[in-house]
Amino acid sequence: MRMSITLILILVLLPTFAGGSAQESAVEGTFVPSDATAQVSALQEGKVIATTRGGVQTGTFRLPLAAGTYTIMVSAPVSSFPIRLDGIVVKSGATTMLPPLLIMPGSGKAVLEGRVIPPRLDSDITLLSEGKERARLRTDREGRYEFRGLSAGTYEVWASAPGHAADMTRVVVPENQRVQQTAVLLPIVATDGVDWAGGKVRASGIGFPPKDAGNTGSVRAMTQRAALADAQRNLLRTVEQIKVDGSRTVGTFMRSRNGAERIQGFLKGYTIVGERELDNGRIEIILELPLTGPAGLSRYIAE
Repeated sequence: MRMSITLILILVLLPTFAGGSAQESAVEGTFVPSDATAQVSALQEGKVIATTRGGVQTGTFRLPLAAGTYTIMVSAPVSSFPIRLDGIVVKSGATTMLPPLLIMPGSGKAVLEGRVIPPRLDSDITLLSEGKERARLRTDREGRYEFRGLSAGTYEVWASAPGHAADMTRVVVPENQRVQQTAVLLPIVATDGVDWAGGKVRASGIGFPPKDAGNTGSVRAMTQRAALADAQRNLLRTVEQIKVDGSRTVGTFMRSRNGAERIQGFLKGYTIVGERELDNGRIEIILELPLTGPAGLSRYIAE
């Protein structure tokens, strides 16, 4: 009797155990032609939730996602512009099948290639033309990327990775030419005077009026010059503390070949963003420099 009861319990519980593992939610699709490859990303409120590289050898892709509504972006280096599918609903435990995705080669023959420093597998490269996203991909193990089939024109290259400040640079691509562009991603490390969210580095300096000076006008001019010199020294000290990678700071970089010359050139691009009079005739001046972008620090430490 005991054996019969045990057997009945096993038979009753078997269906429960068989269906106990929840089925994974996902979106799936195929590329046309079948040998095309592309990066598929799911976004919510403009933020990338998940990404996969599809089409390698099979012409298909599967992107696991939690239940919800997504925008699906499909970017291929050879395609003119990404495919955008809005309002894609993924239900819990179900697979949403997308329509066949046609990957059309671009009409140009130019190539934009480069690498991201430091090399990371999770670095995203986005190519924009006339303010619109043209293509998006992830770098390989060596941090390299390549966009093919480009028409002549001016492009923006955006590089980003978790824990790093996004970098942007403008690149002019001539017709039928191969252009190289390096992107540098600075690790986000709390540093006094560095605003990572705003992409700026700031420093201030204070000038004291000279004791033995002539007229009031000359006193003020001399105090301003003293404040500016102090701000420049403090700006250099702040920049020297910024991390270039896991082991080096800008100060370390300055000891490398041409490093000091490059950073001095960067420092000359400061902007005076504030000036105020303090007590006892003192003057404070605030300087600012961009961390990233066309004139940013990242441009000057690119190897």
